[in-house]
Amino acid sequence: MDIYSRKMLDKIEELASKAKQAGSEEKVQGYVIAIKALCEVMVDEKTGSTGISKPITVSQPIMSATPNVEPVKMDEANGESLFDF
Repeated sequence: MDIYSRKMLDKIEELASKAKQAGSEEKVQGYVIAIKALCEVMVDEKTGSTGISKPITVSQPIMSATPNVEPVKMDEANGESLFDF
């Protein structure tokens, strides 16, 4: 067992003894959550998981080629640009 694991287990033992001495159920729940977090960190370290998921890569949508379409001609329009008034 390496030093890191030993320190983590010592901290878990310390939190467990504090949980046993806690006066309220809320405090006990807080210690249990802390113990759970430490256990999850130890498991993640052993399995090589970092807890950070791989970034999701979204592929660019494939744009279908649009056929060359002539713009609509209107009698009221002043020009080809949207900014021609």
